[in-house]
Amino acid sequence: MNNTEKLLIEILSAFVNGKSPAITTEYDASELYELAKAQSVLGITGYILNKYDQKEILSAEKRLADVFDKTVIQLVRIEFSANRILKLLNSEGIKHIIFKGLVVKECYPVPELRTFGDVDIIIREEDREKIHNLMCRLGFRYQIMDGGEVCSYIKGAEHYEFHTTLNSEKIRLSDNLADFWNYTRQKDGLTFEFTEEFHLCYLISHIEKHVYGTGAGVRMYLDIALFLNRYKDKLDLNRIRELLKECELEEFLDSVLYLCQQWFGTDVKPIRSMSRAVYHEFCRYTFKGGVFGLMNKDDVAQNEVRQAIRSKGKLGKLFVILSHIFPSYRELKRMYPFFNGKPYLLPAGWVVHFFKAFKRSGLKNIRTIASVNMQKARNEKELLEKIGSKR
Repeated sequence: MNNTEKLLIEILSAFVNGKSPAITTEYDASELYELAKAQSVLGITGYILNKYDQKEILSAEKRLADVFDKTVIQLVRIEFSANRILKLLNSEGIKHIIFKGLVVKECYPVPELRTFGDVDIIIREEDREKIHNLMCRLGFRYQIMDGGEVCSYIKGAEHYEFHTTLNSEKIRLSDNLADFWNYTRQKDGLTFEFTEEFHLCYLISHIEKHVYGTGAGVRMYLDIALFLNRYKDKLDLNRIRELLKECELEEFLDSVLYLCQQWFGTDVKPIRSMSRAVYHEFCRYTFKGGVFGLMNKDDVAQNEVRQAIRSKGKLGKLFVILSHIFPSYRELKRMYPFFNGKPYLLPAGWVVHFFKAFKRSGLKNIRTIASVNMQKARNEKELLEKIGSKR
Protein backbone atom coordinates (compact mmCIF):
# COMPACT_ATOMS: atom_id res chain seq x y z
CA MET A 1 0.00 0.00 0.00
CA ASN A 2 1.15 3.55 -0.64
CA ASN A 3 1.06 6.25 2.06
CA THR A 4 -2.40 7.51 1.15
CA GLU A 5 -3.85 4.01 1.28
CA LYS A 6 -2.18 3.38 4.64
CA LEU A 7 -3.60 6.64 5.99
CA LEU A 8 -7.11 5.73 4.87
CA ILE A 9 -6.84 2.35 6.62
CA GLU A 10 -5.63 4.11 9.79
CA ILE A 11 -8.69 6.37 9.68
CA LEU A 12 -11.11 3.49 9.04
CA SER A 13 -9.50 1.45 11.81
CA ALA A 14 -10.08 4.38 14.16
CA PHE A 15 -13.75 4.35 13.13
CA VAL A 16 -14.05 0.62 13.81
CA ASN A 17 -12.32 0.79 17.18
CA GLY A 18 -13.60 4.13 18.44
CA LYS A 19 -10.24 5.79 18.91
CA SER A 20 -8.17 8.61 17.48
CA PRO A 21 -6.34 7.70 14.27
CA ALA A 22 -2.59 7.26 14.48
CA ILE A 23 -1.34 9.41 11.61
CA THR A 24 1.97 7.65 11.03
CA THR A 25 2.55 8.30 7.33
CA GLU A 26 3.25 11.29 5.13
CA TYR A 27 0.19 12.22 3.11
CA ASP A 28 -1.39 14.34 0.44
CA ALA A 29 -4.78 15.49 1.73
CA SER A 30 -6.23 15.86 -1.76
CA GLU A 31 -5.19 12.31 -2.62
CA LEU A 32 -6.83 11.14 0.61
CA TYR A 33 -10.08 12.87 -0.41
CA GLU A 34 -10.11 11.27 -3.86
CA LEU A 35 -9.25 7.80 -2.51
CA ALA A 36 -11.93 7.97 0.20
CA LYS A 37 -14.44 9.10 -2.41
CA ALA A 38 -13.55 6.23 -4.76
CA GLN A 39 -13.89 3.73 -1.91
CA SER A 40 -17.22 5.28 -0.78
CA VAL A 41 -15.96 6.06 2.73
CA LEU A 42 -15.71 9.82 2.36
CA GLY A 43 -18.28 10.52 5.09
CA ILE A 44 -16.45 8.27 7.55
CA THR A 45 -13.14 9.97 6.74
CA GLY A 46 -14.56 13.43 7.35
CA TYR A 47 -16.31 12.27 10.52
CA ILE A 48 -13.12 10.85 12.08
CA LEU A 49 -10.96 13.82 11.09
CA ASN A 50 -13.48 16.24 12.59
CA LYS A 51 -14.18 14.17 15.71
CA TYR A 52 -10.51 13.88 16.60
CA ASP A 53 -9.68 17.43 15.52
CA GLN A 54 -7.16 16.61 12.79
CA LYS A 55 -6.79 20.27 11.87
CA GLU A 56 -3.71 19.86 9.70
CA ILE A 57 -5.43 17.51 7.25
CA LEU A 58 -8.71 19.45 7.34
CA SER A 59 -7.00 22.74 6.59
CA ALA A 60 -5.03 21.15 3.75
CA GLU A 61 -8.20 19.74 2.12
CA LYS A 62 -11.22 21.84 3.06
CA ARG A 63 -13.66 19.54 1.24
CA LEU A 64 -13.16 16.99 4.03
CA ALA A 65 -14.67 19.37 6.59
CA ASP A 66 -18.31 19.06 5.51
CA VAL A 67 -18.54 15.63 3.84
CA PHE A 68 -19.95 14.11 7.05
CA ASP A 69 -23.03 16.34 6.99
CA LYS A 70 -23.58 15.78 3.26
CA THR A 71 -23.32 11.99 3.65
CA VAL A 72 -25.76 11.90 6.56
CA ILE A 73 -28.32 14.04 4.72
CA GLN A 74 -28.10 11.80 1.65
CA LEU A 75 -28.48 8.58 3.63
CA VAL A 76 -31.34 9.88 5.77
CA ARG A 77 -33.25 10.62 2.57
CA ILE A 78 -32.55 7.14 1.18
CA GLU A 79 -33.59 5.47 4.44
CA PHE A 80 -36.77 7.55 4.69
CA SER A 81 -37.76 6.53 1.17
CA ALA A 82 -36.86 2.88 1.85
CA ASN A 83 -39.04 2.78 4.97
CA ARG A 84 -41.91 4.18 2.92
CA ILE A 85 -41.53 1.39 0.36
CA LEU A 86 -41.33 -1.28 3.09
CA LYS A 87 -44.57 0.00 4.61
CA LEU A 88 -46.22 -0.19 1.20
CA LEU A 89 -45.00 -3.76 0.70
CA ASN A 90 -46.57 -4.67 4.03
CA SER A 91 -49.85 -2.99 3.16
CA GLU A 92 -49.90 -4.81 -0.20
CA GLY A 93 -49.37 -8.17 1.54
CA ILE A 94 -45.94 -8.75 -0.05
CA LYS A 95 -43.56 -10.82 2.08
CA HIS A 96 -39.98 -9.62 1.70
CA ILE A 97 -36.43 -9.77 3.07
CA ILE A 98 -34.13 -6.80 3.55
CA PHE A 99 -30.38 -7.42 3.42
CA LYS A 100 -26.97 -5.92 2.59
CA GLY A 101 -26.74 -2.13 3.11
CA LEU A 102 -30.13 -1.60 4.73
CA VAL A 103 -29.18 -4.11 7.44
CA VAL A 104 -25.39 -3.81 7.61
CA LYS A 105 -25.64 -0.09 8.40
CA GLU A 106 -26.91 -1.00 11.86
CA CYS A 107 -23.43 -2.40 12.60
CA TYR A 108 -21.85 1.01 11.99
CA PRO A 109 -21.10 3.31 14.96
CA VAL A 110 -22.92 5.98 12.94
CA PRO A 111 -25.44 4.06 10.77
CA GLU A 112 -25.94 7.00 8.40
CA LEU A 113 -22.32 6.68 7.29
CA ARG A 114 -22.89 3.31 5.61
CA THR A 115 -23.47 4.56 2.08
CA PHE A 116 -25.38 2.58 -0.54
CA GLY A 117 -26.69 3.59 -3.91
CA ASP A 118 -29.49 1.05 -4.20
CA VAL A 119 -31.77 -0.75 -1.75
CA ASP A 120 -31.78 -4.54 -2.12
CA ILE A 121 -34.97 -6.42 -1.27
CA ILE A 122 -35.82 -10.10 -1.80
CA ILE A 123 -39.34 -11.10 -2.78
CA ARG A 124 -41.09 -14.32 -3.75
CA GLU A 125 -41.41 -15.11 -7.44
CA GLU A 126 -45.21 -15.07 -7.23
CA ASP A 127 -45.13 -11.44 -6.03
CA ARG A 128 -43.10 -10.11 -8.93
CA GLU A 129 -46.15 -8.75 -10.78
CA LYS A 130 -47.46 -7.08 -7.63
CA ILE A 131 -44.10 -5.37 -7.15
CA HIS A 132 -44.01 -4.26 -10.76
CA ASN A 133 -47.48 -2.74 -10.61
CA LEU A 134 -46.73 -1.00 -7.31
CA MET A 135 -43.43 0.53 -8.41
CA CYS A 136 -44.78 1.63 -11.78
CA ARG A 137 -47.74 3.20 -10.02
CA LEU A 138 -45.27 5.16 -7.89
CA GLY A 139 -43.55 6.47 -11.02
CA PHE A 140 -40.43 4.31 -11.04
CA ARG A 141 -38.65 3.39 -14.26
CA TYR A 142 -38.26 -0.36 -14.76
CA GLN A 143 -35.16 -2.23 -15.91
CA ILE A 144 -34.35 -5.94 -15.86
CA MET A 145 -30.96 -7.03 -14.60
CA ASP A 146 -28.94 -10.22 -14.36
CA GLY A 147 -30.89 -12.12 -16.98
CA GLY A 148 -34.26 -11.15 -15.51
CA GLU A 149 -33.56 -12.47 -11.99
CA VAL A 150 -33.29 -8.94 -10.61
CA CYS A 151 -35.79 -6.17 -11.32
CA SER A 152 -34.49 -2.63 -10.93
CA TYR A 153 -36.69 0.42 -10.32
CA ILE A 154 -35.28 3.95 -10.47
CA LYS A 155 -36.82 7.36 -9.80
CA GLY A 156 -34.46 10.28 -9.29
CA ALA A 157 -32.00 9.36 -6.53
CA GLU A 158 -34.11 6.36 -5.45
CA HIS A 159 -33.01 2.96 -6.70
CA TYR A 160 -34.49 -0.40 -5.67
CA GLU A 161 -33.42 -3.87 -6.74
CA PHE A 162 -35.90 -6.70 -6.16
CA HIS A 163 -34.37 -10.18 -6.14
CA THR A 164 -36.17 -13.50 -6.40
CA THR A 165 -33.00 -15.55 -5.90
CA LEU A 166 -29.61 -15.16 -4.27
CA ASN A 167 -27.80 -17.39 -6.76
CA SER A 168 -27.80 -14.64 -9.35
CA GLU A 169 -24.83 -12.58 -10.54
CA LYS A 170 -22.38 -15.48 -10.11
CA ILE A 171 -22.88 -15.61 -6.33
CA ARG A 172 -21.58 -18.93 -5.02
CA LEU A 173 -24.15 -20.46 -2.66
CA SER A 174 -24.70 -24.17 -2.06
CA ASP A 175 -28.09 -25.77 -2.67
CA ASN A 176 -28.57 -25.72 1.09
CA LEU A 177 -27.99 -21.96 1.35
CA ALA A 178 -29.97 -21.27 -1.80
CA ASP A 179 -33.10 -22.14 0.20
CA PHE A 180 -32.61 -18.83 2.00
CA TRP A 181 -36.13 -18.42 3.46
CA ASN A 182 -35.11 -21.09 5.99
CA TYR A 183 -32.53 -18.66 7.37
CA THR A 184 -34.79 -15.69 8.07
CA ARG A 185 -36.58 -14.21 11.05
CA GLN A 186 -39.43 -11.75 11.23
CA LYS A 187 -38.44 -8.13 11.77
CA ASP A 188 -41.73 -6.28 11.41
CA GLY A 189 -44.96 -7.52 9.84
CA LEU A 190 -44.06 -9.02 6.47
CA THR A 191 -40.53 -7.60 6.62
CA PHE A 192 -37.93 -10.30 7.32
CA GLU A 193 -34.15 -10.32 7.67
CA PHE A 194 -31.50 -13.02 7.64
CA THR A 195 -29.99 -14.64 10.71
CA GLU A 196 -26.55 -13.24 11.49
CA GLU A 197 -24.73 -16.43 10.49
CA PHE A 198 -26.48 -16.69 7.13
CA HIS A 199 -26.04 -12.99 6.41
CA LEU A 200 -22.29 -13.24 7.07
CA CYS A 201 -22.07 -16.24 4.73
CA TYR A 202 -23.90 -14.26 2.07
CA LEU A 203 -21.68 -11.18 2.53
CA ILE A 204 -18.54 -13.31 2.15
CA SER A 205 -19.97 -14.88 -1.01
CA HIS A 206 -20.97 -11.45 -2.32
CA ILE A 207 -17.45 -10.09 -1.80
CA GLU A 208 -15.94 -13.11 -3.56
CA LYS A 209 -18.21 -12.53 -6.53
CA HIS A 210 -16.90 -8.99 -6.86
CA VAL A 211 -13.29 -10.04 -6.21
CA TYR A 212 -13.52 -12.63 -8.98
CA GLY A 213 -15.23 -10.13 -11.27
CA THR A 214 -13.82 -6.61 -11.36
CA GLY A 215 -12.64 -6.39 -7.76
CA ALA A 216 -13.99 -5.41 -4.34
CA GLY A 217 -13.03 -2.22 -2.54
CA VAL A 218 -12.19 -1.41 1.07
CA ARG A 219 -15.74 -0.73 2.23
CA MET A 220 -16.78 -4.35 1.67
CA TYR A 221 -14.15 -5.48 4.18
CA LEU A 222 -15.11 -2.65 6.52
CA ASP A 223 -18.65 -4.10 6.49
CA ILE A 224 -17.30 -7.48 7.58
CA ALA A 225 -15.14 -5.99 10.36
CA LEU A 226 -18.07 -4.05 11.82
CA PHE A 227 -20.43 -7.03 11.39
CA LEU A 228 -17.97 -9.23 13.29
CA ASN A 229 -17.60 -6.65 16.06
CA ARG A 230 -21.37 -6.32 16.43
CA TYR A 231 -22.25 -10.04 16.41
CA LYS A 232 -19.06 -11.89 17.38
CA ASP A 233 -20.66 -13.24 20.58
CA LYS A 234 -23.63 -14.60 18.61
CA LEU A 235 -21.76 -16.12 15.68
CA ASP A 236 -20.91 -19.81 15.56
CA LEU A 237 -17.76 -19.66 13.43
CA ASN A 238 -17.60 -23.43 13.11
CA ARG A 239 -21.11 -23.47 11.65
CA ILE A 240 -20.22 -20.60 9.32
CA ARG A 241 -17.18 -22.52 8.14
CA GLU A 242 -19.34 -25.57 7.45
CA LEU A 243 -21.79 -23.52 5.40
CA LEU A 244 -19.06 -21.77 3.42
CA LYS A 245 -17.21 -25.03 2.86
CA GLU A 246 -20.33 -26.20 0.99
CA CYS A 247 -19.82 -23.18 -1.28
CA GLU A 248 -16.06 -23.84 -1.61
CA LEU A 249 -15.41 -20.51 0.10
CA GLU A 250 -13.78 -21.60 3.36
CA GLU A 251 -10.32 -20.46 2.23
CA PHE A 252 -11.71 -17.14 1.05
CA LEU A 253 -13.33 -16.64 4.46
CA ASP A 254 -9.88 -16.92 6.04
CA SER A 255 -8.47 -14.37 3.59
CA VAL A 256 -11.22 -11.90 4.51
CA LEU A 257 -10.72 -12.52 8.23
CA TYR A 258 -6.96 -12.05 7.83
CA LEU A 259 -7.42 -8.75 5.97
CA CYS A 260 -9.89 -7.49 8.61
CA GLN A 261 -7.46 -8.46 11.37
CA GLN A 262 -4.53 -6.69 9.69
CA TRP A 263 -6.47 -3.54 8.79
CA PHE A 264 -8.99 -3.15 11.59
CA GLY A 265 -7.70 -5.30 14.45
CA THR A 266 -10.74 -7.59 14.57
CA ASP A 267 -10.71 -10.35 17.19
CA VAL A 268 -12.05 -13.18 14.99
CA LYS A 269 -8.91 -14.94 13.80
CA PRO A 270 -8.50 -16.94 10.59
CA ILE A 271 -7.38 -20.57 10.67
CA ARG A 272 -5.14 -20.03 7.66
CA SER A 273 -2.77 -17.10 7.40
CA MET A 274 -1.21 -15.72 4.22
CA SER A 275 2.32 -14.79 3.27
CA ARG A 276 3.32 -11.14 3.32
CA ALA A 277 3.82 -11.25 -0.43
CA VAL A 278 0.25 -12.47 -1.01
CA TYR A 279 -1.07 -9.97 1.56
CA HIS A 280 0.58 -7.04 -0.27
CA GLU A 281 -0.77 -8.26 -3.62
CA PHE A 282 -4.23 -8.65 -2.08
CA CYS A 283 -4.04 -5.05 -0.83
CA ARG A 284 -2.94 -3.85 -4.27
CA TYR A 285 -5.82 -5.66 -5.95
CA THR A 286 -8.29 -4.21 -3.43
CA PHE A 287 -7.17 -0.62 -3.90
CA LYS A 288 -6.81 -0.61 -7.68
CA GLY A 289 -10.49 0.10 -8.24
CA GLY A 290 -13.41 1.74 -6.48
CA VAL A 291 -15.81 0.27 -3.96
CA PHE A 292 -17.05 -2.28 -6.52
CA GLY A 293 -13.76 -2.59 -8.33
CA LEU A 294 -14.71 -0.05 -11.00
CA MET A 295 -11.49 0.23 -12.98
CA ASN A 296 -10.30 1.65 -16.28
CA LYS A 297 -11.01 -0.16 -19.54
CA ASP A 298 -7.61 -1.84 -19.62
CA ASP A 299 -8.16 -3.38 -16.18
CA VAL A 300 -11.69 -4.49 -17.05
CA ALA A 301 -10.44 -6.15 -20.24
CA GLN A 302 -7.63 -7.88 -18.34
CA ASN A 303 -10.14 -9.22 -15.82
CA GLU A 304 -12.34 -10.58 -18.59
CA VAL A 305 -9.40 -12.40 -20.13
CA ARG A 306 -8.28 -13.65 -16.72
CA GLN A 307 -11.70 -15.19 -16.10
CA ALA A 308 -11.73 -16.82 -19.53
CA ILE A 309 -8.27 -18.35 -19.08
CA ARG A 310 -9.58 -20.77 -16.47
CA SER A 311 -12.06 -22.45 -18.79
CA LYS A 312 -10.53 -21.74 -22.20
CA GLY A 313 -6.80 -21.72 -21.46
CA LYS A 314 -4.69 -20.10 -24.16
CA LEU A 315 -7.84 -19.44 -26.19
CA GLY A 316 -9.22 -17.23 -23.41
CA LYS A 317 -8.51 -13.95 -25.19
CA LEU A 318 -10.10 -15.15 -28.44
CA PHE A 319 -13.15 -16.38 -26.52
CA VAL A 320 -13.61 -12.93 -24.89
CA ILE A 321 -13.29 -11.15 -28.24
CA LEU A 322 -15.92 -13.42 -29.82
CA SER A 323 -18.26 -12.95 -26.83
CA HIS A 324 -18.12 -9.18 -27.39
CA ILE A 325 -18.92 -9.56 -31.07
CA PHE A 326 -21.54 -12.29 -30.57
CA PRO A 327 -22.98 -11.74 -27.06
CA SER A 328 -25.05 -14.47 -25.44
CA TYR A 329 -28.82 -14.15 -25.34
CA ARG A 330 -28.59 -13.38 -21.60
CA GLU A 331 -26.19 -10.48 -22.26
CA LEU A 332 -28.08 -9.32 -25.35
CA LYS A 333 -31.40 -8.87 -23.53
CA ARG A 334 -29.59 -6.97 -20.76
CA MET A 335 -28.19 -4.49 -23.29
CA TYR A 336 -31.28 -4.37 -25.50
CA PRO A 337 -34.49 -5.11 -23.52
CA PHE A 338 -36.47 -5.42 -26.78
CA PHE A 339 -35.00 -8.92 -27.23
CA ASN A 340 -36.20 -10.14 -23.84
CA GLY A 341 -38.39 -13.21 -24.38
CA LYS A 342 -37.28 -13.53 -28.02
CA PRO A 343 -34.29 -15.90 -28.07
CA TYR A 344 -35.10 -16.78 -31.69
CA LEU A 345 -34.01 -13.25 -32.65
CA LEU A 346 -30.46 -13.80 -31.39
CA PRO A 347 -28.82 -13.57 -34.88
CA ALA A 348 -30.69 -10.32 -35.55
CA GLY A 349 -29.55 -9.10 -32.14
CA TRP A 350 -25.94 -9.70 -33.11
CA VAL A 351 -26.39 -7.52 -36.19
CA VAL A 352 -27.97 -4.73 -34.11
CA HIS A 353 -25.23 -5.02 -31.51
CA PHE A 354 -22.44 -4.87 -34.09
CA PHE A 355 -23.69 -1.63 -35.67
CA LYS A 356 -24.52 0.01 -32.33
CA ALA A 357 -21.16 -0.97 -30.84
CA PHE A 358 -19.34 0.26 -33.95
CA LYS A 359 -21.20 3.58 -33.80
CA ARG A 360 -20.48 4.02 -30.06
CA SER A 361 -16.82 3.10 -29.89
CA GLY A 362 -15.59 1.96 -33.27
CA LEU A 363 -15.04 -1.42 -31.60
CA LYS A 364 -12.27 0.04 -29.41
CA ASN A 365 -13.16 -2.54 -26.75
CA ILE A 366 -12.09 -5.32 -29.10
CA ARG A 367 -8.70 -3.66 -29.63
CA THR A 368 -8.32 -3.18 -25.88
CA ILE A 369 -8.98 -6.88 -25.24
CA ALA A 370 -6.60 -7.90 -28.03
CA SER A 371 -3.82 -5.89 -26.36
CA VAL A 372 -4.23 -7.53 -22.92
CA ASN A 373 -1.00 -8.89 -21.45
CA MET A 374 -1.72 -12.59 -20.96
CA GLN A 375 0.98 -13.00 -18.30
CA LYS A 376 -0.54 -10.25 -16.14
CA ALA A 377 -3.93 -11.90 -16.50
CA ARG A 378 -2.44 -15.25 -15.43
CA ASN A 379 -0.71 -13.59 -12.45
CA GLU A 380 -4.00 -12.16 -11.22
CA LYS A 381 -5.68 -15.53 -11.69
CA GLU A 382 -2.97 -17.11 -9.52
CA LEU A 383 -3.41 -14.42 -6.86
CA LEU A 384 -7.14 -14.99 -6.64
CA GLU A 385 -6.60 -18.73 -6.32
CA LYS A 386 -4.17 -18.10 -3.43
CA ILE A 387 -6.78 -16.08 -1.52
CA GLY A 388 -9.46 -18.71 -2.11
CA SER A 389 -11.36 -17.26 -5.08
CA LYS A 390 -11.16 -20.39 -7.20
CA ARG A 391 -13.56 -20.96 -10.08
